[in-house]
Amino acid sequence: MAKSQISKKTNPKSGFSKVDKMLDTAGWFALATLVIVTLFTYFRVPDTIPVHFNIVGRPNGFGSKLFLFAVLGIACFIFFSITLTIKYVFASPKATAVPNKNLDFAIRIVKFLKLMVMIGFIYIMVITNLIVDHVTDGLGSFFLPAVVITLLFPVAYFFKKTMREKLMKR
Repeated sequence: MAKSQISKKTNPKSGFSKVDKMLDTAGWFALATLVIVTLFTYFRVPDTIPVHFNIVGRPNGFGSKLFLFAVLGIACFIFFSITLTIKYVFASPKATAVPNKNLDFAIRIVKFLKLMVMIGFIYIMVITNLIVDHVTDGLGSFFLPAVVITLLFPVAYFFKKTMREKLMKR
């Protein structure tokens, strides 16, 4: 009987919350969408496409449409690096042996950031299609501030929450 009580305390949680699972599913869906949009874009755009955008979101560099697969490769590298980091570093048995609300919240923030990065890549692919079709002339001046806010706000919120909890313990 004592043995089962000890094993319950030292075993990691059985899994992530529903929110974490939803973020994971949405991330995988976003990656699949990015692959589909990349293939769609590749087969419909001319050989030369915008490959670089200036600070206000207008294209200022052009190159081969093969660059689309480089962008997809970078997105996949980021996605799988974050996914494997969560699986083998954050959620390892050693890391989760003792319940830790801050660790669980950090994992959720990282999953959210992964999803936002995938949405950003999808947006860039869609805008590339629209630029080629002469529907728009760039990413838009709001793109860079939106990316900065989307990526930095959750991290700042995590640090604020963590520091507040540490100060309350004193």
